[in-house]
Amino acid sequence: MRLALTVLRRDRRSQVATVLVALGVMIAVSLVLWLLAAPGGLETRSDRAAWRAPWSGSGSSEAMKINMAATKDSFEGRLVERFDVARQKPGTVPVAAGIARFPESGEVLLSPALAELVRGTAPERLGNRFPGKVIGELGPEALQFPGELVAIIGRDAVSNGIPAAGLTAGWSTGSEQDMLYLLTRVGLVVLVAPCLVLVGSAARLTAAKRERRLAALRLAGATPRQVVQMTVIETAVGAVAGSLLGVLLVRPFSYLTTMVPWAGGTWYPDDFVPGLPVVAAVALLAPVLVVGAAILGLRRVVTRPLAVEEQRKARTARLLLIGLAIAVLFVGVQAVNLRKYGSNGMLVLLAGVGGVALALVLGGPVVTGWVGRFFVGRWRGPATLLAGRRLSGDPVAAFRGSAGVVLAVFTGSMALTMLPSLQDRIQFVDQTWNRDVIIASDVTTDLAPLRRATTAPVVAMVEGRGSDSDPQRSGDRVIVGRCAEVAQVLNGLTCRPGAAVYAPEWFHAGQVEAGRQSGKVTAALPAVYETRPFRPQGSVTAVIDLDLVPALAGQRTLVALPTTPENRDVVHTAIVGALPGARLLDTRIADRWSDTLMGDLQRATVIGLSIAAALGAIGTAVAAAGSVIDRRRAFAALIAAGTPVRVLAHALRREVVIPVIAVTMAACGAGVLVGLALLTVGRAAASLGDFPITAWVFAPPAVGVLVALVAALACGPVLRGISPRDYASE
Repeated sequence: MRLALTVLRRDRRSQVATVLVALGVMIAVSLVLWLLAAPGGLETRSDRAAWRAPWSGSGSSEAMKINMAATKDSFEGRLVERFDVARQKPGTVPVAAGIARFPESGEVLLSPALAELVRGTAPERLGNRFPGKVIGELGPEALQFPGELVAIIGRDAVSNGIPAAGLTAGWSTGSEQDMLYLLTRVGLVVLVAPCLVLVGSAARLTAAKRERRLAALRLAGATPRQVVQMTVIETAVGAVAGSLLGVLLVRPFSYLTTMVPWAGGTWYPDDFVPGLPVVAAVALLAPVLVVGAAILGLRRVVTRPLAVEEQRKARTARLLLIGLAIAVLFVGVQAVNLRKYGSNGMLVLLAGVGGVALALVLGGPVVTGWVGRFFVGRWRGPATLLAGRRLSGDPVAAFRGSAGVVLAVFTGSMALTMLPSLQDRIQFVDQTWNRDVIIASDVTTDLAPLRRATTAPVVAMVEGRGSDSDPQRSGDRVIVGRCAEVAQVLNGLTCRPGAAVYAPEWFHAGQVEAGRQSGKVTAALPAVYETRPFRPQGSVTAVIDLDLVPALAGQRTLVALPTTPENRDVVHTAIVGALPGARLLDTRIADRWSDTLMGDLQRATVIGLSIAAALGAIGTAVAAAGSVIDRRRAFAALIAAGTPVRVLAHALRREVVIPVIAVTMAACGAGVLVGLALLTVGRAAASLGDFPITAWVFAPPAVGVLVALVAALACGPVLRGISPRDYASE
């Protein structure tokens, strides 16, 4: 211990290496804790909103005390979660934390942000949507995020409600939360790897000199145990200090993360704070891993102290690991899609993603050695020859600095492959309806109150399926109504006088089946009818004039109202008041919701790629500087022999950049493949050819080469500090 501490106290290069190890471990610990807190934050947010799941009280019919209808409302571009509830049976109705009590008919509970909006807005624009006396405000325990707009309205009856035992916790995770769960787990896998590369680069900053010193001590009579203890002490000083600093950074990181919006809102301060057992486990595990890696690196020193100067070769068999990792990845995808193995399927999937990243790092030295031999055989100039000799002679050490950049390229290509398809999957609105239309579905109440409450046209329609004897042409979505009225709200419809069916040429139906809660209403079409051209712009295939199916007269399942920017909020409020419990589709708010989720994905991608790129650049710079320090004696000898420092600088830049150029294209291809595989999760019938690939996937390799070149410049100041005197002192 005294000898190890003396080295740390007197050797400046060992001190620099210890500081860099501490910084690397600090970044790794803080980043891992931050990523581990994300699923917990999502789970906490989901738990607070679990009372909103209508099926949360599923059980015997005797336990169903209320009816609840959940509707997504909107005001000035902000989402409003509205819940119409009605009592079915007498007795106490259980409520979740944050809800004062169950609101009876004529009573309302509002979230604080919504209550403030109601107080500052004209009633006909917002307040009339929540008729009744406000008996209290929802607490933070019942809200997903600060500023969320939520209302619980007590009604006499809710026509479209779902039975529930009460406003109690159940389960509720939306697709956007599932998406973030997957992103955080994949991010944990792919971002921890650059952290390990950074820590490894820092730990090997003076590895060559340490190995020579320990080998000399072994030859002088030191036992293997003494050598290992010295290494443990030297490494543990920086690793433990870095782990403690990383734990201290958790709070600032958590605070900054709560300011990043997701799904329309930010987070509560305690959402992103990892639990004490997780913090303790990571804080203890990080130094153990660093020290363990240092001990594993002593095999040659302990067993063959005279062989510490031997260069390490990379066996071609390492490339087989890439194929094995890809196989594990696809097994994990199938396991998740088939849902046969529960959470183990996700573990196999993540193991496959991490395995591909690890295989790229392990296979990189093989490619580096091949490239080095190529340049040695075809060198032009001394700098290229020196770089080629280094790459072919010690490919493991030569590639070590490129590992971080390769992982960043892999991560970037994977993210940019997934992003376009994810954007398509979160689009909520097609082009069926005109832009400024509000649609109410599952309408069963009289429309007279709605017509009295608004001057906007009220278009009543019946939604159904057109079918005939041909199984290839059955089940097309159709709208039944007055063509002139439907044309006000449906996109692409042009009417002419007379009853007809507006549909593509291939459409033919003999009857219309309209779905209702109480069953299906079937109406037959005439044996012969006129078909007029209509090009569907969305999910509606045909429009059938009501005069052709008089059996559906007086029926309606859809109500649509065209609006203007001036009366939009007023019309929306009138619909909510006149049709309680109806499900609303507001095309503008749905578009905004889609844009919000896409912005969240883009923001998460930018943050993740920035972290990966920064870690890769820092790791490459540290490894390049460590390469110069490790070969200080060789460079000093070359300088003493008359080699210009400029030539050595060019050789060092080639050593860093050439492996990156050689391996980044393989990393890009692997990232594209893994991204396509992850896109098939949840879509077992999809094939890899169903997803678009843009030219942006090739941007990470270009950025990776640029980052490697900039990081390679870090070895310049270290190289200029070497003089022939260093060779004499060695």
